[in-house]
Amino acid sequence: MTSPASDLFATAAPYYARFRPRYPDELFEFLAARLGLDGGQLALDVGCGTGQASIPLARHVSRVIALDPVPEMLELGREAAERAGVANIEWELGDSTLLGGLRTNLPGLVLFAASFHWTDRTVVTEVLDGVVPPGGALVVIGDGLGEAAQPDWVHLIARIRSRYLGPDRRAANGVYLAPAHSHLEVLQTSPFSAVEEVTWRWSRELTVDEVVGLQFSYSFSTPALFGADARAFADEVRAGVLAAYPSGIVTEPLVVQVLIARRPA
Repeated sequence: MTSPASDLFATAAPYYARFRPRYPDELFEFLAARLGLDGGQLALDVGCGTGQASIPLARHVSRVIALDPVPEMLELGREAAERAGVANIEWELGDSTLLGGLRTNLPGLVLFAASFHWTDRTVVTEVLDGVVPPGGALVVIGDGLGEAAQPDWVHLIARIRSRYLGPDRRAANGVYLAPAHSHLEVLQTSPFSAVEEVTWRWSRELTVDEVVGLQFSYSFSTPALFGADARAFADEVRAGVLAAYPSGIVTEPLVVQVLIARRPA
């Protein structure tokens, strides 16, 4: 299953695999304890990318179905799982529109890690109400760091990017429009309205080359969006970051909002 949007993400896949941050193992240990994961459950990771969540989650369940509409993402996820010695993940091509077709092997846990915003959230939660068995849960992991809290180097790069792609934030083939309701608000009015919210914070240091690679992992700045200007953009980002940070090292603060949603008792 491919689309113009998935074609754009195909160019981001190698950068996504290499430069996107990994979630802390402790986050999945927390989820395992909170949800009673004992190695016997089936989990579904919707919009799995290159396995940033599927791989650590797989250590706590019997099997993970990792679903993504971009074949290149799935292939790199398979390779990452093999390197990590994780063999209980099934990498499947598809997206959230296929969830209603699940009639066997129903997942007790459905995870959306940096992917819930790509779905029709209200429809998806209603569909999953007919798929997730009693006692099951949805887990939504989303960005919890507001624009104002981003470090200076992120704002610097945004100004450079706007000169190439325009002032509006891109979203694959279109323009990103902030949703009217937060993930928390959507879940609180869904069949999975009993929601627990946890904020997870950590950070990492990046070299200037890692900063450049990270830019090409985003949906709003994939290499395909830049086309022939991709190298010029990369050179300008590298020069700008080095001018502001002569050491060539920056700190990336990372904050995620983790929402554990279940049906009310």
